[in-house]
Amino acid sequence: MDPHAVTELILAAAACTAVARWIYLNLAKESPALLIYLVFLAVMSLGYGLLDQRSVPYFWTYVILEPLKCVLSIFAVREIFALTFVNYPGIRTVGRWAIYLGVFLSLSVSLLLTGFFWRGAARGRAHSGLFYFMVSQRSIVFALAFVIVVILLFLSRYPLQLSRNTLRSSAFFGILFLSEAAQLLIDSLAPKLYNHYVDWAESIFMATCLITWVSLLKPEMERATAQIKFSHPDEDHLLQQLDSLNQLMARAARK
Repeated sequence: MDPHAVTELILAAAACTAVARWIYLNLAKESPALLIYLVFLAVMSLGYGLLDQRSVPYFWTYVILEPLKCVLSIFAVREIFALTFVNYPGIRTVGRWAIYLGVFLSLSVSLLLTGFFWRGAARGRAHSGLFYFMVSQRSIVFALAFVIVVILLFLSRYPLQLSRNTLRSSAFFGILFLSEAAQLLIDSLAPKLYNHYVDWAESIFMATCLITWVSLLKPEMERATAQIKFSHPDEDHLLQQLDSLNQLMARAARK
């Protein structure tokens, strides 16, 4: 069998498993964007697995679905950011616009640099339009991975009382987007704009991440049970700093 088809079907099965468990744990209402992303990933991977990679329908399926995947990824990351700062509406509002601006700047700078260094960077590549397409996709994924890293840095500095589901989702999507960005970078440097071995490895890695992630998620009832935690002066000081930052951003958002 075609290794590409096998790896894509494995990824589709893993995504379907993630969707089923997400619904079973009653997390759809809290994170609808993540659920839509997982459903889309399952459908897209299934299509890739059933179509011949060398066929015209596969090419156009790729060109149409990958931009949609990028858009859904942006909404998924925005949702994770909102869940992380659910008690800080000022930071949440400014952060949402910062995500949009970051994606736009990353995309614009990458395309400008690619166009400027086009002769040296794309020499020998048959499909210049596809090269630009992959650069755009890679820029968006890198920007989203950067947002996730910023979220994780915030969580390492400030003692936010978040559910383990939110923490695990942040870490999972950070790893997922970083690995995808690395795959796209390697593909864009290849003479034919793809590397079969890297693509197959990425599909298996994503499937493994999906199964590991959803197996660690807990039902809402379990995570709703709050643990008694005594206040610490250092943590109180950090939370006061975060409250001040939230108030500052809330005032800036209203202007």
